[in-house]
Amino acid sequence: MSIGIISYNEEKNITNILNSIKWQYLGKFSLKEIIISDDSDDNTPFLIKEFIKNNSQFLIRLFHHNRRRGASSGWNEIFREATGDYLVLYDADVILEKQTTYNLVNGFSSEIGLCAGNPQPIKIYNIYGRATKFISTWLQNVRKVGLTQYLVMGRGLAIRQDLAKVITISENIIAIDYFLQLKVLELNKKVIYVDNSKIYFKTPTNLEDFLSQVLRANFGHKQLSYFKTKKLSFVTNLKITLKSFLHDPYGGLATLYCYFFIPYYKLNTKHNMLSKWKIAQSTKG
Repeated sequence: MSIGIISYNEEKNITNILNSIKWQYLGKFSLKEIIISDDSDDNTPFLIKEFIKNNSQFLIRLFHHNRRRGASSGWNEIFREATGDYLVLYDADVILEKQTTYNLVNGFSSEIGLCAGNPQPIKIYNIYGRATKFISTWLQNVRKVGLTQYLVMGRGLAIRQDLAKVITISENIIAIDYFLQLKVLELNKKVIYVDNSKIYFKTPTNLEDFLSQVLRANFGHKQLSYFKTKKLSFVTNLKITLKSFLHDPYGGLATLYCYFFIPYYKLNTKHNMLSKWKIAQSTKG
């Protein structure tokens, strides 16, 4: 298998993800290469090169760029370079359990083209972390009911290499994870959710970063509304929302509080509705 990592100014995170991969249990699978597509202008490339120097047992290839190109360009670069039968994609700011990768790729069969991981938030310090946790629980419950537009998340997924080779993501696509899901379905392969493949991520610590992530996700899905695919029904949405609220009422109230500021944020923030969206800096520390 090949593992691809998307990195942008990940000086505080890159060693964590590489060490997570270093100690992964792979069972019957073997790691052929680690491919890093990096657009950093901080110390990240140096840290990657130091890790490569001290871990010669792994084939690690770094493709560094001096300008920010967007996540779609990074994924396309990894798609072109990957040579393993399965390609596992991770963000550079996540933390993995020991069996995360194994659980992800172990779900493949001849009919399945993409396996989606289970992102879970950590470091919940304040109301924005509570809201992120509530949304994460809601998404997990949605994924368990079957194939929806929220099944695949870019923080961690695996795709067959032969399918990745025939997919190119346009630079203006924001929801590149959802786009990948749709293209795999177009190729007549199934997409599944792997609940026990957990990928941990840091939550925003301020309102601007929280709302930026929410609006980016919403706009990204609207951008792909021309695809004819099954959407989450109103009734199912309502049931899952009520279930999530009863399970975590404080998180539900925190989410309502944060969402209340969306109109104000839209009016008073010049956020860029393009793929190279403003980075949520508080999740990178």
